[in-house]
Amino acid sequence: MNDLDSPIGDSDHGESVTAAFKKVKEAVDAYPADQNDIGNLLQSIGKAIIFSGGAAMGPLYGTAFLDAGTAICGKSVLTREDLVSLMQAFAHGIERRGKVKIGEKTMYDTIYPTAEALKKAFNEGKSLSEMVNAGIAAAKQGMESTKDMISLRGRSSRLGERSIGHIDPGAASSYFIMEALLKSLIEG
Repeated sequence: MNDLDSPIGDSDHGESVTAAFKKVKEAVDAYPADQNDIGNLLQSIGKAIIFSGGAAMGPLYGTAFLDAGTAICGKSVLTREDLVSLMQAFAHGIERRGKVKIGEKTMYDTIYPTAEALKKAFNEGKSLSEMVNAGIAAAKQGMESTKDMISLRGRSSRLGERSIGHIDPGAASSYFIMEALLKSLIEG
């Protein structure tokens, strides 16, 4: 991640993500074993990320996890429909906190297409496995699309057209997060 961040950022995105997800691991490890509320767990993860001090990334991911947790609060098992609600809320959290939209060369360019692909696959009656595969494919395509964009947000926006040719580090970390999250639903 730091190598991706180096040409267009301040070379610390990987360190920020690592620090944030160390806090996530601590939050998950500390989560009471007798609690079966997935939404509450996601909210704990969101708070851990926010308090990790992960630069701009921390509040964005933190808000996304908080919103996702709120969307499925009280659930001990996720249905296909819950997955759609979770991911729509996750994307909305990024959009709301970051005031971003598609095409600005941000993590949202990965997350929004993921949420939309899951919703589309659900509406088409696809299985959970098919939904997950559609979400991962959309996340990858979204991440890769940032290579051809001019950065309009964050530190890289000062580069203007010189930001073209580089994948956005936030979009890349979002891809890996989306891939891991979605695969965990079908691989256990």
